[in-house]
Amino acid sequence: MTVALKEYTAMTKDRFSGKLGRCSGSTDQFAQSAIAGDPCSLNKAMAVLNSSLMASGNDWIRAVEEYDFDDAYFNDVGSSNDCEDNDDDWTDSEFEREEAKFNLVNPIVGEMYAYMQRHYDKQPMRTSALTGKAYIDEVTEGNPAKCYEMFCMTPELLLHLVDELTQHGYLVDGLGGVNATQAMAMLLYILGHNTRYRCVADRFQHSTKTVCRHFRKALRAVHHYAKHVIKPDQNVTGLPEHFQVNKYWPWFERCVGAIDGTHVSARPPANATQAHRDRKSLITTNVLCVCNMDMQFTFVHSGWKGSANDSRVFEEAISDQKHGFPWPPTGSYYMVDSGLPIGTSFLPPHKSTRYHAQEFHSSGRRIISKKELYNYRHSSLRMVFERSFGVLKARFPILNLMPNFKPVRQHYVIVVCCALHNFIRMNSQSDELFRIIGESVGKGSATTRVSSGDAGPSTSSATQRHVLEMSSASKRLMGQFRDNITDAMWDDYVAHGNVR
Repeated sequence: MTVALKEYTAMTKDRFSGKLGRCSGSTDQFAQSAIAGDPCSLNKAMAVLNSSLMASGNDWIRAVEEYDFDDAYFNDVGSSNDCEDNDDDWTDSEFEREEAKFNLVNPIVGEMYAYMQRHYDKQPMRTSALTGKAYIDEVTEGNPAKCYEMFCMTPELLLHLVDELTQHGYLVDGLGGVNATQAMAMLLYILGHNTRYRCVADRFQHSTKTVCRHFRKALRAVHHYAKHVIKPDQNVTGLPEHFQVNKYWPWFERCVGAIDGTHVSARPPANATQAHRDRKSLITTNVLCVCNMDMQFTFVHSGWKGSANDSRVFEEAISDQKHGFPWPPTGSYYMVDSGLPIGTSFLPPHKSTRYHAQEFHSSGRRIISKKELYNYRHSSLRMVFERSFGVLKARFPILNLMPNFKPVRQHYVIVVCCALHNFIRMNSQSDELFRIIGESVGKGSATTRVSSGDAGPSTSSATQRHVLEMSSASKRLMGQFRDNITDAMWDDYVAHGNVR
């Protein structure tokens, strides 16, 4: 046992002298490493072994402590006197005791040697000639389609996004081996492909720890930037020009957007799993969003369990001022579905009447009542919300299968995906996904009016608007407004030969 331990310590002496330059003043590198708190020191190795060896920790710790790691001990390693002891001078009890120590410490030495090999004699892993920076240069300078496939946007948009984040101070460039462009590319790669850290680490030639750190930094940066892109335009008071056709105009001329809830995949703690199951038994979180008529999100409220009803999420979002719900300009309103309440700023369809467009197409029935006509056109106009979320989830598959992130990071992922969605929409009207999924939405500017009189944005607080607009009197007035639209729409429908 003495020979085995001495050979091991002699072997590690040179290795530690190279790894621990700060301890070069002493030849006792092994002991110094433990004193200095080295993560791969003898004490650390013993702690690791304690969980895997059959012998108890106290037994082998006491055995190892019998050996003195001092200079004289190291100086004796390999000398000609190491094996001069004559076995004939040993008694049987001494020999048995020495043999027992050898049998105890020898496997420890072997395990500690393997531990040293893992932490000190590592074989390089990220050895590709195509480094992360070289990969980014290759993608951004090559075919734009490749950048779009890898990072969900064109090279120009990617670089523009990085410039925006650095100018606002949300993302710092030039620190370490990963610059802002690489960090943003890692974020987009993970969000756009729902890829795990190890795959990204191999692609960008960085450790998983580095990838994780920069993913979090880029995620927080875009989350801060979201307030610049997820917001309404208070000057918009009505439908865009391309919606100003007989089907929608002038019936819904003051509509500025749609409100609805959607379910996004979630990974809650084990004790909260059942509460996050939606009506389809999927584990999700309920997200309430406001979308304008240009397929941009103007409000995102996430964090509710999947089992929560849309009306509960809606009521909490508009009543609590801290959420910053974007009330429309006075006189304008949002389209909502039948599950949400009517109010001065919220126009729902008629209940107990066919509503969804597929119900009209699949049955082959003609519209037979004024309420059906109103619901059909209401549903058709509110379809902008469905198209917006169709584009969002198609671009960012991570929303369909959320990784095991912390709850707050899952919330960040949802908001960040919506912010990137808006950024792309604002800067690239010809984006492929918007063109394919949102092809029925043409170009055109929204109706804008100077903020004056009842057409301007409200100056009352969110709490006051919630109380006023959701009162019984306001609901009755909005119900009457809806009935007036329904009657006028039906008269026009009949006059023009039942054209939808």
